Formats: sequence, structure tokens, C-alpha cells
Amino acid sequence: MNPVRGSFPVQIDLAWRLDGAATDPVAPLVLALHGQGMDENLFALLIQKLFTLPCRFLLPRAPWPFEHGRPPRIGWSWYPYDGDQERFLGELVRTERMLLGLLQHVETTHGLRPQRRIVLGFSQGGYCGGVLALRHPELFAGLVVSGARVKTEVLGDEIPAAAAGGFRVLLCHGRRDAFVPLEAAERSRAALAAGGVPVELHAFDSGHSLGRAQVGTIATWLGRHFAPPGG
Repeated sequence: MNPVRGSFPVQIDLAWRLDGAATDPVAPLVLALHGQGMDENLFALLIQKLFTLPCRFLLPRAPWPFEHGRPPRIGWSWYPYDGDQERFLGELVRTERMLLGLLQHVETTHGLRPQRRIVLGFSQGGYCGGVLALRHPELFAGLVVSGARVKTEVLGDEIPAAAAGGFRVLLCHGRRDAFVPLEAAERSRAALAAGGVPVELHAFDSGHSLGRAQVGTIATWLGRHFAPPGG
């Protein structure tokens, strides 16, 4: 007897938090995506120095529970990944839909009308955020990626389109990153620049981490390009 197969849709709740010193509904909004194994609260601790900027920071929790460490604990992952590139891209599309829906929900619910939005992603959040932001330059004006590379090989059409709208990118990377080599970030910088995107790459004496020096560089970059005049 042949099995009968099907699928049943289920709802996944995305926890989130909203931080930052901004009070104006039109203040810039930074969508901050944590790394694999983290959650929104741990990521908020890492980037808390940014919260003094006149911006809002929306920090969602990734949807998929992820057990790691010794003793094991539960962190969160933006997508399952096993090396299959076609499946990976499909999972990115699903995560993209979730994040766009969350963004619309939070802005509508809280009466926000940000004039500009920026994506900030660390590690796995950087991979996810790079694709999300460059695919939607109508929503996002900038991108910060730390400890990851931008998947420029699947964004051949999107990069010039983003460049035409004034999109800009900051890449931060540790020279001793054992998970993603600095050369990967350098290739991202070259591909983005070749597509016309204003891009900066800053290397740090660190490993696969997001430390004070990186956060300071990110704060300066956000303040220079996206903080409201006089903010």
C-alpha cells in the first residue's frame, strides 16, 4: 500500500524586543539579527552601546530552536543548513517572509514610520540579513554585516539596483575568525563595490565575535550616515 503524504501549515511566533533612544515615529529603524545559538536578549547585550543613537532597534528571535554547547542549551537559528545550496536559498526566502511580516506588524502596531531602515546582522544573522536587505532596497537603505559574508553570487541583479537607490554597506570582520575567513569579507567588499554600492570593510584583532571595537565602528557609521540631523 502506498503512503499518503501531505503537509499542514502551522504558525510560528517570533518573539521580539524594541530598543533605542528614539522618540520620533520617523526615526531610523535598525533590524538587528543575532547569530546562530543566540537570542534577542543576548544580542541586545552585545549591541547595547548602540541604543544611545537616535534610532530604534528591532531585535527578533530566530524561529528555529537550536541545541548547542556543553552542557547543551537552547539557542535559536534563522534557518536549517546542511550545505545544500538550493535548500539554503529556499529557507532564506521563508525567513525573509517572516521578517518582512514582523517588520510591518511592529511598525503598524506602534505607529512607526521610519524614514530609513537598516539591517544589522551578526554571523548567521549577517548571511540572512544581507540577502534580505539587498533584495528590498525599497525598504532598506543600508546594511551592516559582522562575522559573515554577503551572498553576492545570488544577488547579481539586486546589487546594482540597490546601488542606484543610494544603498550603502558596512562590513566588520575579525582577522582571527576561524569560522568565516577575512578573505570572504574581502570578496564581499569587492563584489559590492563592483556593483556600485558604497561599502566599507573594517578588520579587527578578534575572532568570530562582535566586541566593543566593532560596536563602536558600527555606531560611528550609523551616526554618520543615518542619524537624523541634530540627533
